[in-house]
Amino acid sequence: MSILWWTLIIILFILSFIGIVLPIIPGISLIWGGVLVYHFFINPLAGLNFWLTFIVLTVFIIIVDYVASSTWVKRWGGSKAGAWAAVGGMLIGPFIFGPIGVIIAPFIFVTIVEMLRGVGFSKAIKIGFASLIGFLGGSVLKIVFQLIIIAIFFMSI
Repeated sequence: MSILWWTLIIILFILSFIGIVLPIIPGISLIWGGVLVYHFFINPLAGLNFWLTFIVLTVFIIIVDYVASSTWVKRWGGSKAGAWAAVGGMLIGPFIFGPIGVIIAPFIFVTIVEMLRGVGFSKAIKIGFASLIGFLGGSVLKIVFQLIIIAIFFMSI
């Protein structure tokens, strides 16, 4: 039975990385799912430090998920509406454009919103490109922190 649980844990950990590029898949929730499967079906995890570390890193990943693109949009001169367009594009994009939508939709949404605000085309394109840089940078951070969380889990068992 232990092999079944370990297989499920590994599958959940692997699927969590798909969530980095497909926001429809809650990556960090899948890691928590794997940890909870271990905790409840294999061997309870003890220690307040373990759980607090997991919670802090989880909160950080959630913040990175929604702040990265919008921060870069603002940094390159975009508006609050443009920043929200980046977040909306990440959430809606996969439904419109499939998996690649998480990358191109924020760019398109931000560019359109900024042009509607009266920003010139080339400046709007630069601001839209900033959402892409923010997404990619946020994705790298999420990969790093998800790997850290998984490493902490394996070091704790």
